[in-house]
Amino acid sequence: MRPIHFLGALFLVVGYFTYKLFSPYLAPMTIAALLALATYKIHKYLLATLPGTILPALASTLILGLIFFAPILYLITNAATIVSALNLESINKTLLFVKGWIESILEREELNENPMIKEALASFDLNKLVNSLVHFATFLGAKSANFLKEILLILIFYFFANLYGRSILLYFQNLIPFSKQESKAIFEQLAGVMGVVFSSIIATAILEGALFGLITAYYGYDGVLFGILYGFASLIPIVGGVIMWLPLTIDLYLKGLTKEALGLALYSILVISILADTFIKPIIIRAIDAFMVEDRGTRVNELLIFFAIVAGLSSYGFWGMIIGPATITLMISILQIYPHLTQKEAYSPGTKPPPPKASSPPG
Repeated sequence: MRPIHFLGALFLVVGYFTYKLFSPYLAPMTIAALLALATYKIHKYLLATLPGTILPALASTLILGLIFFAPILYLITNAATIVSALNLESINKTLLFVKGWIESILEREELNENPMIKEALASFDLNKLVNSLVHFATFLGAKSANFLKEILLILIFYFFANLYGRSILLYFQNLIPFSKQESKAIFEQLAGVMGVVFSSIIATAILEGALFGLITAYYGYDGVLFGILYGFASLIPIVGGVIMWLPLTIDLYLKGLTKEALGLALYSILVISILADTFIKPIIIRAIDAFMVEDRGTRVNELLIFFAIVAGLSSYGFWGMIIGPATITLMISILQIYPHLTQKEAYSPGTKPPPPKASSPPG
Protein backbone atom coordinates (compact mmCIF):
# COMPACT_ATOMS: atom_id res chain seq x y z
CA MET A 1 0.00 0.00 0.00
CA ARG A 2 1.30 3.42 -0.93
CA PRO A 3 1.77 5.85 1.98
CA ILE A 4 -0.70 8.33 0.47
CA HIS A 5 -3.42 5.64 0.32
CA PHE A 6 -2.78 4.60 3.91
CA LEU A 7 -2.90 8.25 4.99
CA GLY A 8 -6.19 8.71 3.12
CA ALA A 9 -7.76 5.66 4.81
CA LEU A 10 -6.48 6.84 8.20
CA PHE A 11 -7.90 10.30 7.53
CA LEU A 12 -11.35 8.84 6.77
CA VAL A 13 -11.38 6.82 10.01
CA VAL A 14 -10.14 9.68 12.19
CA GLY A 15 -12.42 12.12 10.33
CA TYR A 16 -15.45 9.97 11.14
CA PHE A 17 -14.67 9.92 14.87
CA THR A 18 -13.87 13.64 14.79
CA TYR A 19 -17.27 14.29 13.22
CA LYS A 20 -18.99 12.16 15.88
CA LEU A 21 -17.07 14.06 18.55
CA PHE A 22 -18.02 17.54 17.35
CA SER A 23 -21.40 16.86 15.66
CA PRO A 24 -23.41 18.45 18.53
CA TYR A 25 -21.42 21.65 18.03
CA LEU A 26 -21.43 21.91 14.24
CA ALA A 27 -24.19 24.55 14.15
CA PRO A 28 -22.50 26.93 16.66
CA MET A 29 -19.14 26.40 14.93
CA THR A 30 -20.64 27.23 11.53
CA ILE A 31 -22.36 30.36 12.86
CA ALA A 32 -19.16 31.45 14.61
CA ALA A 33 -17.13 30.99 11.41
CA LEU A 34 -19.65 33.02 9.38
CA LEU A 35 -19.72 35.76 12.03
CA ALA A 36 -15.92 35.85 11.94
CA LEU A 37 -16.13 36.34 8.17
CA ALA A 38 -18.76 39.05 8.60
CA THR A 39 -16.61 40.97 11.11
CA TYR A 40 -13.33 40.37 9.28
CA LYS A 41 -12.74 44.08 8.63
CA ILE A 42 -13.22 44.95 12.30
CA HIS A 43 -10.85 42.20 13.41
CA LYS A 44 -8.32 43.25 10.78
CA TYR A 45 -8.39 46.79 12.19
CA LEU A 46 -7.96 45.47 15.75
CA LEU A 47 -5.00 43.32 14.63
CA ALA A 48 -3.31 46.45 13.29
CA THR A 49 -4.12 48.42 16.44
CA LEU A 50 -3.66 46.00 19.36
CA PRO A 51 -0.51 43.93 20.10
CA GLY A 52 -0.38 40.18 19.57
CA THR A 53 -3.24 37.96 18.36
CA ILE A 54 -5.01 37.02 21.60
CA LEU A 55 -5.94 40.60 22.55
CA PRO A 56 -7.49 41.47 19.12
CA ALA A 57 -9.46 38.18 19.15
CA LEU A 58 -10.70 38.90 22.68
CA ALA A 59 -11.63 42.49 21.75
CA SER A 60 -13.55 41.28 18.67
CA THR A 61 -15.44 38.77 20.83
CA LEU A 62 -16.33 41.43 23.41
CA ILE A 63 -17.58 43.82 20.71
CA LEU A 64 -19.75 41.11 19.15
CA GLY A 65 -21.07 40.11 22.56
CA LEU A 66 -21.99 43.67 23.50
CA ILE A 67 -23.59 44.62 20.18
CA PHE A 68 -25.30 41.41 19.18
CA PHE A 69 -25.70 39.08 22.14
CA ALA A 70 -26.17 41.44 25.11
CA PRO A 71 -29.64 42.54 23.85
CA ILE A 72 -30.64 38.89 23.46
CA LEU A 73 -29.58 38.16 27.04
CA TYR A 74 -31.56 41.20 28.20
CA LEU A 75 -34.67 39.91 26.44
CA ILE A 76 -34.32 36.42 27.88
CA THR A 77 -33.80 37.64 31.47
CA ASN A 78 -36.76 40.02 31.19
CA ALA A 79 -38.94 37.28 29.72
CA ALA A 80 -37.98 35.00 32.63
CA THR A 81 -38.90 37.76 35.10
CA ILE A 82 -42.28 38.32 33.43
CA VAL A 83 -43.07 34.59 33.37
CA SER A 84 -42.10 34.13 37.04
CA ALA A 85 -44.35 37.06 38.00
CA LEU A 86 -47.42 35.65 36.24
CA ASN A 87 -50.45 35.33 38.46
CA LEU A 88 -52.70 32.53 37.21
CA GLU A 89 -55.68 33.75 39.23
CA SER A 90 -55.36 37.20 37.67
CA ILE A 91 -55.10 35.63 34.21
CA ASN A 92 -58.26 33.63 34.88
CA LYS A 93 -60.15 36.75 35.93
CA THR A 94 -58.93 38.65 32.87
CA LEU A 95 -59.93 35.88 30.47
CA LEU A 96 -63.35 35.57 32.13
CA PHE A 97 -63.83 39.32 31.79
CA VAL A 98 -62.85 39.21 28.09
CA LYS A 99 -65.21 36.29 27.48
CA GLY A 100 -68.08 38.12 29.19
CA TRP A 101 -67.32 41.31 27.27
CA ILE A 102 -67.41 39.43 23.95
CA GLU A 103 -70.65 37.66 24.87
CA SER A 104 -72.32 40.97 25.84
CA ILE A 105 -71.34 42.50 22.49
CA LEU A 106 -72.69 39.49 20.61
CA GLU A 107 -75.96 39.61 22.53
CA ARG A 108 -76.36 43.32 21.91
CA GLU A 109 -75.75 42.88 18.21
CA GLU A 110 -77.89 39.70 18.16
CA LEU A 111 -75.02 37.69 16.69
CA ASN A 112 -75.05 34.94 19.32
CA GLU A 113 -77.72 33.10 17.32
CA ASN A 114 -75.18 32.34 14.60
CA PRO A 115 -74.44 28.56 14.78
CA MET A 116 -70.69 29.01 14.25
CA ILE A 117 -70.44 31.65 16.99
CA LYS A 118 -72.54 29.54 19.38
CA GLU A 119 -70.28 26.54 18.73
CA ALA A 120 -67.15 28.62 19.29
CA LEU A 121 -68.47 29.97 22.62
CA ALA A 122 -69.55 26.51 23.75
CA SER A 123 -66.12 25.04 22.99
CA PHE A 124 -64.30 27.79 24.88
CA ASP A 125 -62.46 26.04 27.74
CA LEU A 126 -60.86 28.51 30.14
CA ASN A 127 -58.84 25.92 32.08
CA LYS A 128 -57.45 24.44 28.87
CA LEU A 129 -56.40 27.90 27.69
CA VAL A 130 -54.61 28.67 30.98
CA ASN A 131 -52.85 25.29 30.89
CA SER A 132 -51.73 26.04 27.33
CA LEU A 133 -50.29 29.36 28.49
CA VAL A 134 -48.40 27.66 31.33
CA HIS A 135 -47.12 24.98 28.95
CA PHE A 136 -45.98 27.66 26.50
CA ALA A 137 -44.18 29.57 29.28
CA THR A 138 -42.37 26.36 30.33
CA PHE A 139 -41.45 25.62 26.71
CA LEU A 140 -40.17 29.18 26.28
CA GLY A 141 -38.03 28.87 29.41
CA ALA A 142 -36.46 25.63 28.17
CA LYS A 143 -35.78 27.12 24.76
CA SER A 144 -34.25 30.21 26.36
CA ALA A 145 -31.84 28.04 28.37
CA ASN A 146 -30.76 26.20 25.19
CA PHE A 147 -30.40 29.50 23.36
CA LEU A 148 -28.15 30.88 26.13
CA LYS A 149 -25.98 27.78 25.86
CA GLU A 150 -25.81 28.21 22.09
CA ILE A 151 -24.80 31.88 22.45
CA LEU A 152 -21.98 30.97 24.84
CA LEU A 153 -20.68 28.29 22.47
CA ILE A 154 -20.84 30.67 19.50
CA LEU A 155 -18.80 33.30 21.38
CA ILE A 156 -16.18 30.70 22.35
CA PHE A 157 -15.86 29.36 18.79
CA TYR A 158 -15.90 32.92 17.44
CA PHE A 159 -12.90 33.78 19.63
CA PHE A 160 -10.93 30.80 18.31
CA ALA A 161 -12.04 31.50 14.73
CA ASN A 162 -10.49 34.97 15.00
CA LEU A 163 -7.42 33.68 16.86
CA TYR A 164 -6.55 30.92 14.39
CA GLY A 165 -8.54 32.06 11.35
CA ARG A 166 -5.54 33.32 9.36
CA SER A 167 -3.57 30.09 9.88
CA ILE A 168 -6.59 27.95 8.91
CA LEU A 169 -7.23 30.10 5.85
CA LEU A 170 -3.62 29.80 4.68
CA TYR A 171 -3.71 26.03 5.19
CA PHE A 172 -6.84 25.56 3.07
CA GLN A 173 -5.49 28.05 0.54
CA ASN A 174 -2.55 25.69 -0.06
CA LEU A 175 -4.82 22.64 0.01
CA ILE A 176 -7.55 23.56 -2.48
CA PRO A 177 -6.73 23.39 -6.23
CA PHE A 178 -7.18 27.13 -6.79
CA SER A 179 -4.58 29.77 -7.36
CA LYS A 180 -3.93 32.15 -4.47
CA GLN A 181 -5.61 34.92 -6.43
CA GLU A 182 -8.78 32.83 -6.95
CA SER A 183 -9.03 31.64 -3.35
CA LYS A 184 -8.39 35.20 -2.17
CA ALA A 185 -11.18 36.44 -4.46
CA ILE A 186 -13.64 33.93 -2.96
CA PHE A 187 -12.67 34.89 0.57
CA GLU A 188 -12.81 38.64 -0.06
CA GLN A 189 -16.20 38.43 -1.77
CA LEU A 190 -17.68 36.25 0.95
CA ALA A 191 -16.21 38.34 3.77
CA GLY A 192 -17.15 41.64 2.10
CA VAL A 193 -20.78 40.82 1.37
CA MET A 194 -21.24 39.07 4.72
CA GLY A 195 -19.82 42.15 6.43
CA VAL A 196 -22.21 44.45 4.56
CA VAL A 197 -25.24 42.26 5.35
CA PHE A 198 -24.38 41.73 9.01
CA SER A 199 -23.42 45.36 9.67
CA SER A 200 -26.50 46.64 7.83
CA ILE A 201 -28.75 44.37 9.91
CA ILE A 202 -27.17 45.54 13.16
CA ALA A 203 -27.21 49.24 12.16
CA THR A 204 -30.85 49.09 11.02
CA ALA A 205 -31.94 47.22 14.16
CA ILE A 206 -30.17 49.75 16.41
CA LEU A 207 -31.59 52.75 14.54
CA GLU A 208 -35.21 51.57 14.38
CA GLY A 209 -35.10 50.01 17.83
CA ALA A 210 -33.81 53.25 19.35
CA LEU A 211 -36.54 55.28 17.64
CA PHE A 212 -39.26 52.92 18.86
CA GLY A 213 -37.74 52.73 22.33
CA LEU A 214 -37.93 56.52 22.68
CA ILE A 215 -41.64 56.71 21.83
CA THR A 216 -42.58 53.73 24.03
CA ALA A 217 -40.62 55.17 26.97
CA TYR A 218 -42.46 58.48 26.46
CA TYR A 219 -45.80 56.64 26.77
CA GLY A 220 -44.72 54.85 29.96
CA TYR A 221 -43.53 51.47 28.66
CA ASP A 222 -40.12 49.85 29.12
CA GLY A 223 -38.28 51.66 26.32
CA VAL A 224 -35.17 49.43 26.40
CA LEU A 225 -37.18 46.20 26.26
CA PHE A 226 -39.50 47.32 23.47
CA GLY A 227 -36.63 48.96 21.58
CA ILE A 228 -34.72 45.66 21.53
CA LEU A 229 -37.87 43.76 20.56
CA TYR A 230 -38.52 46.18 17.70
CA GLY A 231 -34.90 45.86 16.57
CA PHE A 232 -35.24 42.09 16.22
CA ALA A 233 -38.73 42.40 14.73
CA SER A 234 -37.29 44.69 12.04
CA LEU A 235 -35.42 41.64 10.67
CA ILE A 236 -38.79 40.27 9.51
CA PRO A 237 -39.54 41.86 6.13
CA ILE A 238 -42.67 43.98 5.57
CA VAL A 239 -44.60 43.07 8.75
CA GLY A 240 -41.71 43.23 11.23
CA GLY A 241 -42.52 46.63 12.70
CA VAL A 242 -46.28 46.14 12.62
CA ILE A 243 -46.20 43.19 15.03
CA MET A 244 -44.62 45.53 17.60
CA TRP A 245 -46.43 48.86 17.35
CA LEU A 246 -49.94 47.52 16.59
CA PRO A 247 -50.41 45.63 19.92
CA LEU A 248 -49.17 48.65 21.89
CA THR A 249 -51.50 50.92 19.93
CA ILE A 250 -54.43 48.64 20.78
CA ASP A 251 -53.32 48.56 24.42
CA LEU A 252 -53.30 52.37 24.61
CA TYR A 253 -56.69 52.54 22.92
CA LEU A 254 -58.25 50.04 25.34
CA LYS A 255 -56.91 52.14 28.22
CA GLY A 256 -58.85 55.08 26.84
CA LEU A 257 -55.74 56.89 25.56
CA THR A 258 -57.01 57.46 22.02
CA LYS A 259 -54.69 60.39 21.20
CA GLU A 260 -51.65 58.48 22.47
CA ALA A 261 -52.63 55.40 20.44
CA LEU A 262 -52.99 57.51 17.29
CA GLY A 263 -49.67 59.24 18.01
CA LEU A 264 -47.83 55.92 18.42
CA ALA A 265 -49.30 54.56 15.17
CA LEU A 266 -48.46 57.69 13.16
CA TYR A 267 -44.94 57.90 14.64
CA SER A 268 -44.26 54.23 13.83
CA ILE A 269 -45.51 54.59 10.25
CA LEU A 270 -44.12 58.04 9.34
CA VAL A 271 -40.89 58.27 11.33
CA ILE A 272 -39.73 54.63 11.51
CA SER A 273 -41.27 52.85 8.50
CA ILE A 274 -41.04 55.72 5.99
CA LEU A 275 -38.28 58.10 7.12
CA ALA A 276 -35.86 55.67 8.80
CA ASP A 277 -36.48 52.51 6.78
CA THR A 278 -37.01 54.08 3.35
CA PHE A 279 -34.58 57.03 3.36
CA ILE A 280 -32.02 56.68 6.17
CA LYS A 281 -31.47 52.90 5.92
CA PRO A 282 -30.19 52.96 2.28
CA ILE A 283 -27.71 55.71 3.21
CA ILE A 284 -26.36 53.58 6.08
CA ILE A 285 -26.09 50.51 3.83
CA ARG A 286 -24.22 52.46 1.13
CA ALA A 287 -21.76 53.82 3.71
CA ILE A 288 -21.15 50.35 5.15
CA ASP A 289 -20.89 48.90 1.65
CA ALA A 290 -18.20 51.42 0.68
CA PHE A 291 -16.18 50.55 3.80
CA MET A 292 -16.61 46.76 3.81
CA VAL A 293 -16.20 45.95 0.11
CA GLU A 294 -13.23 47.52 -1.62
CA ASP A 295 -13.63 45.87 -5.03
CA ARG A 296 -16.67 47.12 -6.96
CA GLY A 297 -16.81 43.79 -8.79
CA THR A 298 -17.54 41.83 -5.63
CA ARG A 299 -20.87 43.46 -4.81
CA VAL A 300 -24.02 41.36 -4.82
CA ASN A 301 -27.43 42.72 -5.75
CA GLU A 302 -29.31 44.03 -2.67
CA LEU A 303 -32.58 42.39 -3.77
CA LEU A 304 -30.85 39.00 -3.96
CA ILE A 305 -29.44 39.49 -0.46
CA PHE A 306 -32.92 40.47 0.77
CA PHE A 307 -34.44 37.23 -0.56
CA ALA A 308 -31.48 35.26 0.86
CA ILE A 309 -32.24 36.68 4.32
CA VAL A 310 -35.97 35.88 3.95
CA ALA A 311 -35.22 32.32 2.79
CA GLY A 312 -32.61 31.88 5.52
CA LEU A 313 -35.01 32.98 8.26
CA SER A 314 -37.71 30.60 7.02
CA SER A 315 -35.33 27.65 6.57
CA TYR A 316 -32.89 28.00 9.50
CA GLY A 317 -34.73 30.24 11.96
CA PHE A 318 -32.99 33.12 13.71
CA TRP A 319 -29.50 32.30 12.40
CA GLY A 320 -30.79 32.16 8.82
CA MET A 321 -30.02 35.87 8.48
CA ILE A 322 -26.33 34.83 8.56
CA ILE A 323 -26.52 31.48 6.73
CA GLY A 324 -28.73 32.71 3.85
CA PRO A 325 -26.47 35.52 2.56
CA ALA A 326 -23.35 33.39 3.11
CA THR A 327 -24.77 30.55 1.01
CA ILE A 328 -25.85 32.75 -1.89
CA THR A 329 -22.58 34.72 -1.83
CA LEU A 330 -20.47 31.54 -1.91
CA MET A 331 -22.56 30.22 -4.81
CA ILE A 332 -22.06 33.45 -6.78
CA SER A 333 -18.31 33.32 -6.09
CA ILE A 334 -18.14 29.76 -7.43
CA LEU A 335 -20.15 30.69 -10.54
CA GLN A 336 -17.84 33.64 -11.21
CA ILE A 337 -14.65 31.58 -10.86
CA TYR A 338 -15.90 28.54 -12.83
CA PRO A 339 -15.56 30.13 -16.32
CA HIS A 340 -11.99 31.18 -15.55
CA LEU A 341 -11.09 27.66 -14.42
CA THR A 342 -12.64 25.99 -17.47
CA GLN A 343 -10.85 28.44 -19.75
CA LYS A 344 -7.56 27.80 -17.98
CA GLU A 345 -7.98 24.00 -18.29
CA ALA A 346 -9.00 24.27 -21.95
CA TYR A 347 -5.82 26.17 -22.79
CA SER A 348 -3.35 24.51 -20.46
CA PRO A 349 0.38 24.47 -21.35
CA GLY A 350 0.98 22.61 -24.58
CA THR A 351 -2.16 23.83 -26.29
CA LYS A 352 -2.48 26.91 -28.38
CA PRO A 353 -5.19 29.40 -27.51
CA PRO A 354 -7.49 30.34 -30.39
CA PRO A 355 -6.43 33.33 -32.48
CA PRO A 356 -8.02 36.63 -31.45
CA LYS A 357 -11.21 37.50 -33.24
CA ALA A 358 -10.89 40.03 -35.99
CA SER A 359 -12.40 43.33 -35.06
CA SER A 360 -15.47 44.24 -37.09
CA PRO A 361 -15.10 47.26 -39.37
CA PRO A 362 -16.56 50.48 -38.04
CA GLY A 363 -20.07 51.34 -39.14
